[in-house]
Amino acid sequence: MPTKDYYKILGVEKTASQDDIKSAYRRLAKQYHPDLHPGDNAAAEKFKEINEAYSVVGDPDKRGKYDRGEMDMGANGGFNPFGGGNGGFTATGFDDIFDLFSDAFGFGGSGSRRRGAQTSAGSDITYQVELTFMESVLGCSKPITFSRLEKCPSCNGTGAKDSAHLKTCDKCGGSGQVRRVQNTIFGQQITVGACDKCGGTGRIVTESCKSCGGKGVITKNKVINVTIPAGVENGSVLQLTGEGNAPRSGSGRNGNLLLEFSVKPSALFKRDGYNLYVNVPVSYFTAVCGGQIEIPAPEGVFIHNLSEGTANGEVLRFRGKGIRTQRGTVGDLLVTISVEVPKGITRSQKKALEQFENDNSLKNYSKRRAFLDEIAKTYPKK
Repeated sequence: MPTKDYYKILGVEKTASQDDIKSAYRRLAKQYHPDLHPGDNAAAEKFKEINEAYSVVGDPDKRGKYDRGEMDMGANGGFNPFGGGNGGFTATGFDDIFDLFSDAFGFGGSGSRRRGAQTSAGSDITYQVELTFMESVLGCSKPITFSRLEKCPSCNGTGAKDSAHLKTCDKCGGSGQVRRVQNTIFGQQITVGACDKCGGTGRIVTESCKSCGGKGVITKNKVINVTIPAGVENGSVLQLTGEGNAPRSGSGRNGNLLLEFSVKPSALFKRDGYNLYVNVPVSYFTAVCGGQIEIPAPEGVFIHNLSEGTANGEVLRFRGKGIRTQRGTVGDLLVTISVEVPKGITRSQKKALEQFENDNSLKNYSKRRAFLDEIAKTYPKK
């Protein structure tokens, strides 16, 4: 079996659609691309890990083999996306990366360049949200309080004292972009990237705004009410587009707010995908004679008529009573019957049980009768 959890690396559930996986990959690859973190070895390793994960689960055929444990993950428990044989990128994988680089760094297949100053997105914010087990199963609404960077109202995000203290960048001529030669997986390419002198804005600040100190952004507390969908799992991430930090360039869209869920365990339920598991203790009398028992479910407790002669450990499956998501996915509720033997019984109760046992014969105990028959066959009398 693979030792790396590629779904966890991409921050998606195992049941995620290919579109969801692609979206998560593009977001993370932009966030950790080495060009945005020069000299940051941790970011480079993360970028490599993200590409490795997407090269497998981003391809439906490889994903199927990975899920079934049929993929050779190598000595390090990982898959090499650039390896030979059948392990390399598909054409689709190349297209995804190509589109990603085109969007993030401004170049196309023919070395085309964009005109005008570059607009960049603000950085993402990761916020951990604690949920009870039932909140994760049913969904809920929660107020979220966090700090983020917002455009400075005094300078409108330029970082300058006023328009008179902004001049055109002499390195890029106000375009915000410079040409450079870059070695990529496609070979050597002439690319267009952000100007390192003006940061891609095309402008140089000669005197800074006093409110923001020339940064173009200020820190503010923000409160939003978030609707959390039913069925989220521990460690899963909900992306709120545009609720992250404002860009420092003065133009461009806000980053995203990434809500990472931490789900507290339940004393009643265990979860596997969208199925729920629960142990229900029943009395010895109810197991023998049958009767009504209470069974907990996401919507509340319901009554079930237990059949007489129910054995300890027997599992009852209630279809459609598990986790129900907004997408229409529905799991089952699996109930394990736990027959509880009474303790501390009185002398009269013991006598009653003895009488009960004397009134029974092996025909009332089919499993014990079969067991004794097998013993007789295995150890015949001489």
